[in-house]
Amino acid sequence: MPETMATEAAMSRQSKLYRDFLERSGNIKKYFLFDDPRVVAQNLGNPRVDRDFLCDILAKQNEQFGSKKETSRNIEKLRHEDTLTVFAGQQPGLFGGPLLTLYKAIGIVKKAVLLQGEIGRPVVPVFWIACDDHDFAEVNHTYFAGREGEAIKVGYDMGKSNSVALAEVRLRDGEAYDMMVRQTKEVLGETDFTEDYYSRLFRAYSKDNSLVRAFALFMNDILPDLGLIFFCPADKDIKTISKSFFKKIVEGHFKLKETLAATEEQLLADGYHIQAEKKETAVHLFYHEPERIPLHFAGDDFAVGDKRLGLPAIIDLIDKYPERFSPDVLTRPVWQSYLFPVVAQAGGPSEIAYFGQIGRLFELFKLVQPYILTRPGATLVEKRQQELLERYNIALEDLVGDQDSLVNKILAESFPEDIAHRLNTFKEDLKLEFDDLAKSITDIFKPMEPMAEQTYAKIDAALSHFEKKVYAHHKRENETTRQQLNRLGGILMPNRDFQERSLNIGCYIAKYGYGVVDYLVDKLDGRSSEHQLIYLSEYRS
Repeated sequence: MPETMATEAAMSRQSKLYRDFLERSGNIKKYFLFDDPRVVAQNLGNPRVDRDFLCDILAKQNEQFGSKKETSRNIEKLRHEDTLTVFAGQQPGLFGGPLLTLYKAIGIVKKAVLLQGEIGRPVVPVFWIACDDHDFAEVNHTYFAGREGEAIKVGYDMGKSNSVALAEVRLRDGEAYDMMVRQTKEVLGETDFTEDYYSRLFRAYSKDNSLVRAFALFMNDILPDLGLIFFCPADKDIKTISKSFFKKIVEGHFKLKETLAATEEQLLADGYHIQAEKKETAVHLFYHEPERIPLHFAGDDFAVGDKRLGLPAIIDLIDKYPERFSPDVLTRPVWQSYLFPVVAQAGGPSEIAYFGQIGRLFELFKLVQPYILTRPGATLVEKRQQELLERYNIALEDLVGDQDSLVNKILAESFPEDIAHRLNTFKEDLKLEFDDLAKSITDIFKPMEPMAEQTYAKIDAALSHFEKKVYAHHKRENETTRQQLNRLGGILMPNRDFQERSLNIGCYIAKYGYGVVDYLVDKLDGRSSEHQLIYLSEYRS
């Protein structure tokens, strides 16, 4: 069966801004300045950062990340002044994070090829590992599908963690690490493929390894040699060459704030939402001490936690300790374009909303807003799940809402038609007969009307009760079907959200082997913005 798309399911939960972005309708062009990557390429000047210096850092990082030959070739290609980049990014989630991380990585490789053909210049894919992020609780776990279709959380829980950058996190807690390994093996069990999977997984996620390096090692291990470049910005040399960018954030704080406020006001006026709402005092820069602390402007000073510093003191800190600074969610994409010749950025609905909110910031920093692309989205459908979808005529969008109601509806529709018809006919005929009898009686004995109505109400209630009992017995008889449908919903829409947002690729490697990743690379449509269904019934090991 060919892949099909589930547009309604994907769009049913999306914002007006994202829908207008896909359709290029409404007022969306105010916020996304370029709808042609060739125009972006023409407007890009020379990078602010020396290409050779940047590529030396990339080469060093990717060697540590276990990258393959094509990645090295792409890094060398990036040294040439006509080469451009297309980006996607994500936090370094445990075991590679949810499926959407893998889809992003595959997607920008495919988009790089498409853009290269469209622009007529070399384009290399770069994956930005959000290692300056400090939300450890968001990345310290992943989900595997349990035997009953439920999403089971597996994590590295070391208790209370400080708000340090993820680049500083190492898998040092022996008890938490052993629990993580044990949970993984308990959930996935033993198959023909798990011995190899566990060996390679825990070689990357080895005890005492950094979370960022483990993530990149694992991603490079499972992906074929696609030429994908991984980049971690939490590098002292990267921060050092970014000093002028960090200074411009604090020196231009008022202009930056004014620009954002004007855009946000316009977004609301156009009926769109603001993706990232920041305090009025936010400076859009963090200071690492070692916890990641947001900078604010209070009165006439900058506030860094409990400290109050003037502008000269902040500038002095940037000069002395640039590695202690990192942009926030709104200035980070601009920093990316400061470092790299970015022609395009791929993202999901939330990321695209961020870029709509910050479009004018690129002009403020004398940079060019990238051409914005949608990342691929997909749901993996195994053979048994495909059979159930077809048997009961279920679409993915049917699983978005109340799954219990859907199961009840399907079971009700599977009720024997003959009995259902006879019950309905009996009730209708009885009503007609009783109404006729009651009319004959009440025409003679008028005071009997209320009693006639009460009598039929009791008869109708008794029949309805009997009917419910019949259907309840039918449901009990079909408990197997109910369990199958509940498992279906649990796997295709775990945690009442798209599969790609929670389930980990390990579920499928354990069942099908590492070849399933190559299958995804082949099947995932890099051109489409629609949510794809990928049928594993076609996969051959």
